[in-house]
Amino acid sequence: MDFKEFFQKYDAQAKIDKLARRYKNRKIVLYGAGQYATILFENYDLSKLNIVAVADIKFENDEIEKSFFGYRGISPAEIKDFDCDLILISNFDYEFFVNYLDSEVLYGTKKAGIEIRPLIRLGFKDLFLK
Repeated sequence: MDFKEFFQKYDAQAKIDKLARRYKNRKIVLYGAGQYATILFENYDLSKLNIVAVADIKFENDEIEKSFFGYRGISPAEIKDFDCDLILISNFDYEFFVNYLDSEVLYGTKKAGIEIRPLIRLGFKDLFLK
């Protein structure tokens, strides 16, 4: 299954809209600026989410433009000092990135304990079968 099929199967727009209502007025950093996130931005309306930046390892490279679909691009290391309330993972393997952010990037910083969750969460049946 490709990402477009995945997003259709899990009704991505409904999940995005639900997150926008739940986290209204909270500053969100989206983690991940790869193919997964690109397909989301190209095909779904994320404008109701208060996204203040998109973090990705590629933004550590000084030669790359530091923006993603009009949002500020930051490196993962910058998250610990960034003014945000929530991190949403825009990657299929979100468990890896939750652990990475918790143990490698945010541990021991003022952002330790910030809520980190997937932008599109798998259904219970799929999590069980995973």
